[in-house]
Amino acid sequence: MVLDNLSYIGIGIFDAIAVIVFSLKLYMLPVAERWNRLIGFGILIAVISFFMRVIFNLPKLDLPLQYILFILFFRYGLGIKIHLSAFILGAGISAYAIIQVGVYYLYNFLGIMQTGVLQQNTTLQVYILQVTYITLCFAVSFILKIYNAGFSFIVAPPHDNRRESYFSKDNRSVAVSALLSSVTICVAEVLLYQLNPFVLLLMSASSFGISYFLSRKEDQEDARKALEAHRNRNKKS
Repeated sequence: MVLDNLSYIGIGIFDAIAVIVFSLKLYMLPVAERWNRLIGFGILIAVISFFMRVIFNLPKLDLPLQYILFILFFRYGLGIKIHLSAFILGAGISAYAIIQVGVYYLYNFLGIMQTGVLQQNTTLQVYILQVTYITLCFAVSFILKIYNAGFSFIVAPPHDNRRESYFSKDNRSVAVSALLSSVTICVAEVLLYQLNPFVLLLMSASSFGISYFLSRKEDQEDARKALEAHRNRNKKS
């Protein structure tokens, strides 16, 4: 029992760090200089998740609570504006869920694990599933870093504390996408415990698809503005 609990917390730490790193690398944001905070937050999230799932037996509330804590960490630990934090994490967690469910379906196809594993916390099959998708997410994050890939319209933190309207012309699409991602994240555990991973896969893919489209659009708009500014400077000179 003690070994199972320690294993759950240990894997949970890497799981939380993988979510953060993966989400940040999708938007080409720095990670290296904040490793101490990432590790500390990963430990906090893992312990809270252990209490929610194992001690209090409230697994359906675990992911929504984690999502809120992730947003607060991005805002106050990393200095990213709150609506951008929700947007980045919405895209990152949705993509993370696609990888999770994809790995599950692969193992299910190979006959390694059955649907019931989605309702378990501390079995060997759960650990195999977790270690696989955590490793994949770190690998994808590394590839994004090596090839300097990802979306670039979000400036590196810390951001200023100036108040903004979340539904202004510049922020409206980001806020709506973050809201849709939040809904997906909040119902994710319910779908898993009702043994509906395919519905979760569809919702996560739709949520990430919207985030991807809006991120591409924002990148293109930034490129257009940069080109326009360059042309204006040339005209003045």
